[in-house]
Amino acid sequence: MFRSINFIAMLVFLNFSRDITETAAASPLCDVVIFYLSPCEGFIKGGADPAPECCVGAKRLINELKAKEDRIELCLCLKAILPLLGPFDPNRVPLLGQKCGIKNFFPPITPATDCSKI
Repeated sequence: MFRSINFIAMLVFLNFSRDITETAAASPLCDVVIFYLSPCEGFIKGGADPAPECCVGAKRLINELKAKEDRIELCLCLKAILPLLGPFDPNRVPLLGQKCGIKNFFPPITPATDCSKI
């Protein structure tokens, strides 16, 4: 129950925060990213291994990416929304792929990441 409330609160917060983030955060793909990766918040912020729901969401998200442009859009979205979570470790993004068994997931995402080279 608490997890559902936390998830809904995060979605509401991120929806209201869009005006202060990059345009990428308003894209339809970014809504999908938020939906699939919200169970990963604790892990990305430095918590223990990702929850099973996190890995399921990450795998589904990767399956949604059909073209290089999708990967670029996902990168831009992550650059926009990750700072909204508060302190996080950028190295946890590629570690998420490793822990969930996803090849070629993503490099660390920081404000300096060049998404066109993803």
